[in-house]
Amino acid sequence: CTIDDRVTRVAWLNRSTILYAGNDKWSIDPRVIILVNTPTQYSIMIQNVDVYDEGPYTCSVQTDNHPKTSRVHLIVQ
Repeated sequence: CTIDDRVTRVAWLNRSTILYAGNDKWSIDPRVIILVNTPTQYSIMIQNVDVYDEGPYTCSVQTDNHPKTSRVHLIVQ
């Protein structure tokens, strides 16, 4: 997820479940970790991914002006 200095809040979600909000981990799954949290990037990683992890993931970004989301659909083969 690409971010900039206007971002006030950022989070990663799986469906409607919050995985990370900023640096705070909300997921109890130990395989989900924050990979990068810099002024320009906000990324998570799921270690040892399996078919149950498949589905939509959303990066939600809040700025002073408006919210923005980026979505990715994880496919496990």
